[in-house]
Amino acid sequence: MTGQISEGKINEVREQTDIVELISQYVSLKRSGVNHMGLCPFHSEKSPSFSVNSARQFFHCFGCGVGGDAFSFLMQIEGLTFPDAVRRLAERIGIDLEERTLSPEEEQRQRQRERLYRVNEVAASYFHQLLMDHPAGAVARTYMKTRGYGRKAAGEYQIGFALDSWEGLKKHLEEQGVAAADARTLGLIRPGKSGRGDYDLFRGRLIFPVYDLSGQIVAFAGRVLDDSKPKYINSPESPIYHKGRVLFGLYQARQAMRQSGEVLVVEGYFDQLALCRAGFPQVVATCGTALTVDHVKILKRYVQRVILLFDQDTAGKKATFKAMTVLQEEGVAAAVIELPGGDDPDSFIQREGAEAFSLRLEKSRSVMDLFIDDLLTEAGSGIEQKARAAEKIVEQIAGLSSELEQDLYLKELAQRSGIDLEQLKGVKQKVTDRGQQKRSSYSAAPLPEDYPLPEAPFSGAVGDIYTEVVKPAESKPGWSRSEKTLLCLLLQNHVSPEKIIAAGGLDLFNHQDALEVAQILLDNATDSGLDIKFFIAELDPDQVRLITELSSFDQGQFGENVDAIFSDCLKALQYEQSKRQRGESLDKIRHYEQGREIENLNDSLKEFTNLK
Repeated sequence: MTGQISEGKINEVREQTDIVELISQYVSLKRSGVNHMGLCPFHSEKSPSFSVNSARQFFHCFGCGVGGDAFSFLMQIEGLTFPDAVRRLAERIGIDLEERTLSPEEEQRQRQRERLYRVNEVAASYFHQLLMDHPAGAVARTYMKTRGYGRKAAGEYQIGFALDSWEGLKKHLEEQGVAAADARTLGLIRPGKSGRGDYDLFRGRLIFPVYDLSGQIVAFAGRVLDDSKPKYINSPESPIYHKGRVLFGLYQARQAMRQSGEVLVVEGYFDQLALCRAGFPQVVATCGTALTVDHVKILKRYVQRVILLFDQDTAGKKATFKAMTVLQEEGVAAAVIELPGGDDPDSFIQREGAEAFSLRLEKSRSVMDLFIDDLLTEAGSGIEQKARAAEKIVEQIAGLSSELEQDLYLKELAQRSGIDLEQLKGVKQKVTDRGQQKRSSYSAAPLPEDYPLPEAPFSGAVGDIYTEVVKPAESKPGWSRSEKTLLCLLLQNHVSPEKIIAAGGLDLFNHQDALEVAQILLDNATDSGLDIKFFIAELDPDQVRLITELSSFDQGQFGENVDAIFSDCLKALQYEQSKRQRGESLDKIRHYEQGREIENLNDSLKEFTNLK
């Protein structure tokens, strides 16, 4: 089914979905008063803190703070987009969605994508059958056994084998009615030179299918069975495959990642399989590319910490430090596991065992620690070399989002390098100033220094509207401008409840009064928007005054800037929440440090790192 789903149908699906029944398919729930309680599927816990309210059709975890409605639960548990979650629930309860008719161009793209998915399924089945049953696949089956894998592992990942022939797959696709143009688009076959016909890309190789988050095969990786080069070849990019957005094993590892709050990122496909088999299912592999911003944005949906496990050679370290920068820019904690020289996860586990790897995992260190060690060791005792190395390290430290962490690393650098701490702080300040100047040169509407604290209004056209909208509506102490503006957007129907829920729902609101008003507005939203008179009786006097004032603003004030204002609100609220949580965590650290409660102190330090 394609097209745009009407809000009326979305509301119908929401109303007819029993959230308790839905979540019970993933979580064991027990009634506790008006709620149902269970262990949160989004983080590891021993005592149930995950609550599902049947009357409000809402879930919330008091441990990790995640919450929302049936749509948001399905989006997070299955990694679906909002439209796909609506379609999944509609199919489940038997509602026929009336979707907007697509344009001819959109229909053509959609039909092409569906054809390409089918072609990959046909190819995967063909490769898999060759590995499992075909006489020519015996050499691949033997190779799998030497690596410690049998039919079970091959079946779980649908691993296959490509014949060492010029056009084995090409002929099979032709027999299945697959158009050669589609196979070429996917890179499964390529045109030959000098008038020769198309030929197979993958020949005489073990084949690993690559799945997207919906469980559909988007690409393949082929590995040689000997020491010839190249060891791996991968599908080229296509309308359904972008290697910078896909990670091998992510589809299978999502739930384990949520439970552990961390992910192991490796380079090799067999490394991913080896760690899974050894009892570390929270592992993914890059598909022949460096870790990208898009990769990290996807991983952030599931984890708070990324542990890098690349090759131990020079190229592996370079990839590790490059990934560290990307993770740092996205505010994700980065650690690294070091293995003996020449080892990868697969070879290490085969020789030393899972318990030895578990010890290495426990001793994983910050990538920044490794970065400092590596650059200072490389610089040696030369003054100029050491100074240049220190400057590079300070630039990296300046990119950390936590000032406390910056301070600790600067002190450590001063101790290791022998350079005066105040000098290093001066270098860091210059780096910070250059960064601010560079950012302001890119932006027509510069943000406040402590971006994006909502109490300091945004500047520029969007900021003027943002400030004007919220100024008259005074509210109880503690309310932020971002919360009031977001409520105004919702109340005046500039932003739909679905869009707010997709962005995080009630978790966007940090203060109890704002949370209660937001809940009322979301509960009373209809196809035609919100009408105060239908729910004003549910409000207390302060809430009535606030909502009345917010609803009285001229709707034209937002103009064409609604999307920008909504985006600014989200950023500000996320910043508020993160800053508050870090503050609470720092208070714990100080408390446990004063009381010399070492175990609690270590836990709080880990908590602070994860929050960062």
